[in-house]
Amino acid sequence: MLIKQKSGAMTEKNKVHILVVDDHPIVRDGLAQLLNLEKDFVVIARAGNIAEAAKAVRKHRIDLAIIDMLLQNETGVEVIKKIKPLCPDLIVLMFSMSDDSEYIKQAFDAGARGYITKDELSEKIMDAIRQVLDGRIYLSRKLAKKFNLTK
Repeated sequence: MLIKQKSGAMTEKNKVHILVVDDHPIVRDGLAQLLNLEKDFVVIARAGNIAEAAKAVRKHRIDLAIIDMLLQNETGVEVIKKIKPLCPDLIVLMFSMSDDSEYIKQAFDAGARGYITKDELSEKIMDAIRQVLDGRIYLSRKLAKKFNLTK
């Protein structure tokens, strides 16, 4: 997915373009700052609700959307259902405080490729992002263990 220039440097055009959707500005901004530290990522847009997320997807080329499950008066599943038709190849990682099995199932059924809780370390979040970008499904060990999905 990433293309390096002959010099080996990444251009913004060739970085993974990320949309962060969360109704808490401090979470959006903090996650964006963390992601922008990675040489191959750029947070191209931030949204606090479905309308802002849809506007961002229409305006920008977005490769990955990181979406909170519980927004004010909306759900991350509703966001996925609105933006995936606008960008069918969009990769979605859910990023939530909730570890409720029904929310996780709904997220995957709606098209999310991964689900991680906000209490994970930043290294785990980066691992989740890289796994879903690599085409794999991501569910943290903690969640997999909780739902008896580990061997």
